[in-house]
Amino acid sequence: MGIFRSKNSRFRRGPISFRYILLISFIIFIIMVVQGLWIVNKSIQPTLIKYGETETHKMATAVMTKAVKDRINEGFDVDSLMKVQTDRNGKVSTIDLNTKQVNEILTSTTAYIEKYLQQVEKGDTKALGIFEENGVSMSVPFGRITDNALLGNIGPDIPINFTPIGHVNTDIKQLVEPQGINNTAIKIIMEVEVTLQVMIPLRTKEIKVKQNIPIATRIVQGEVPTYYGSGGVVVPDKKKTDN
Repeated sequence: MGIFRSKNSRFRRGPISFRYILLISFIIFIIMVVQGLWIVNKSIQPTLIKYGETETHKMATAVMTKAVKDRINEGFDVDSLMKVQTDRNGKVSTIDLNTKQVNEILTSTTAYIEKYLQQVEKGDTKALGIFEENGVSMSVPFGRITDNALLGNIGPDIPINFTPIGHVNTDIKQLVEPQGINNTAIKIIMEVEVTLQVMIPLRTKEIKVKQNIPIATRIVQGEVPTYYGSGGVVVPDKKKTDN
């Protein structure tokens, strides 16, 4: 008597092997981890980039201020920025900007700012005397960006770096203000603007940092003089001066 075998018998298999189950579990785990990291990254990026902008602005401002002060402290005569002319009675009649000296201070200060920004970008912050330690430009504990006070200093530090883009722009501005009765304050202000690229993990953003740094002030006594600034003739309002 013949023995009949089922045609499907050859497709019968034993239980799934442990290695196969482990492989499938590992793939599912990786997918879930990647998806979780993507969700977390999307949720914290706005807060992190905002924090990076704020800290970069603070650092750039400190660097620009120090660069300007260091250049002036090297021996630049800020009074030479203004040409003062007197009348036959010895009274100050006009004040004009000294173009040669203005160009010199702008050129040299711009070089200082660019040099200092490059030092900070490389992590050489201690040498500038602004920060106590060297290292990456900035970092923030992961817990701080959660806005939870209990987690403020918990978690790995997230690096926040920046790099200058283009050239540093500098200019000289003047401000004429009345000081008491028949006294005028002529203030020379250096306007500095830098463009920086803030870099956090998986994202970058370009920002501009502007700062006005006073570098010289001259008090003129007597009648209000005519002031020839870079924007033309500036004569303070006599009504304000008389107050």
